[in-house]
Amino acid sequence: MGDYMSKSIWQNIKTSSITSKKDIETDILIIGGGITGLTTLLNLKNENIILIEANQIGMGISAKTTGKISIMQEYNYQNIEKTNNKIIANQYLESQIYAVNLLKKIIKEYDIECDFKKNSSYLFTNDNKNIPKVIKEKNILSKYINCEVINSLPNNYPCIYGIKTDESYVFNPLKYINKIKEICPKKIYENTRAISIQKKLDYYLVKTNKNKIKAKKIIICTHYPFFIEKYKIPLKTTIEKEYVLSSIVDKAYNANMISNDDNIISIRYYEDKNMIFASNKEKLCNKINHRENMENLIRKYKNHFPYKITNTWYNYDIISNDYLPIIGKIKGENILFATAFNKWGMTNSVLAANIMSDIIKNNDNEYINLFSPYRKTNKKKILNSITYILNNIKAYLNNKQKFIKYKNNCGIEYAIYKDKLGKEHKVINRCPHMKCKLTFNEIDKTWDCPCHGSRFNIDGKILKGPSTYSIIPKK
Repeated sequence: MGDYMSKSIWQNIKTSSITSKKDIETDILIIGGGITGLTTLLNLKNENIILIEANQIGMGISAKTTGKISIMQEYNYQNIEKTNNKIIANQYLESQIYAVNLLKKIIKEYDIECDFKKNSSYLFTNDNKNIPKVIKEKNILSKYINCEVINSLPNNYPCIYGIKTDESYVFNPLKYINKIKEICPKKIYENTRAISIQKKLDYYLVKTNKNKIKAKKIIICTHYPFFIEKYKIPLKTTIEKEYVLSSIVDKAYNANMISNDDNIISIRYYEDKNMIFASNKEKLCNKINHRENMENLIRKYKNHFPYKITNTWYNYDIISNDYLPIIGKIKGENILFATAFNKWGMTNSVLAANIMSDIIKNNDNEYINLFSPYRKTNKKKILNSITYILNNIKAYLNNKQKFIKYKNNCGIEYAIYKDKLGKEHKVINRCPHMKCKLTFNEIDKTWDCPCHGSRFNIDGKILKGPSTYSIIPKK
């Protein structure tokens, strides 16, 4: 695998943590400290509000993105048009332009130093059969932004056809998040994991690993929405895994590039000597060999670039059955949530924060209905949902690994990994979220859920949801 740091380039930023063991009462509780949660907190900072984060602020999905703020989004607009219609595809495109302007406004208003920079964005292909898709995407985009046809990329990466726009930006997501943390320090509690939500007469009681929190309203800003419609979100979404690396290069270009051929290739440059290179199309439901997939990414990178690799990591993307984010309020509850940003979290997280803040304030927002969790369904969405259900069944069944021992005791199945020193690490081989069997990640030495992305350390302690419980066997 090589001597690479197994964390993202953004995670080099360190800040102090804030926590509390005292019980708390608040009007509004935000669960989740990524871009969505922090931006929502900033929008509502004058309210009686707090935010809790299971680990450290910004160290979840937000810390593992490529930091692209792009209106050009692979073939997303034609995917939306195909599963919905042209009007909705155009509305989504308008929402992305709106989100970029929102982010620009926030960065300017609060003087956030986050390496925010305008650059050129390229959508390209090296597969002749995908040229019509690129052309269609250009036709949709050209109604709103300037696009031009290209047949080469600035860094000489292979390209037979593509389009380019200069209406694109990049930034450092952790610098953005940490500035908001500085603005609202007394409203944030880290290392505070929400475990359960109980509805009382006129408030919600949230139990955490540290305390109890009483709140009148709850905004769930976790990547996968914990506690919310537990058996419905899996029917509307699937999860893809993206493998990423960064390297030191001779020259950085003011550009970001993406291709959606058989395997996605994503490239962006950071500062003067850094490049981020990513690839995916690995469905989380597939039988995952983390080491093999990362090695494939490294080989793919080295086929075109001679530069030194510094970091490797991976990320999760939640894909909805109609390629639109799911943002809004639960019927009959004072609970809001946002999920399924379909790989474009930098724009959609800010958009979600804006929508949920307006709902809390009873303000009008033209995008509330577009992204409503209760928007109308159709045959195409149902067919996608059926595929997602089959994927979850596949994930449930397809997880045995040759180097893991399995043991059944009193109806409980355990999985055991033996490390290099011969020590056995035994865990309960079911994710507490929806009882999927687990896979072992040889790179990070974690137990990962192939259904919805929960992660546990080598001895079963919860690291990442949607599970809120560990898988440590009782003694």
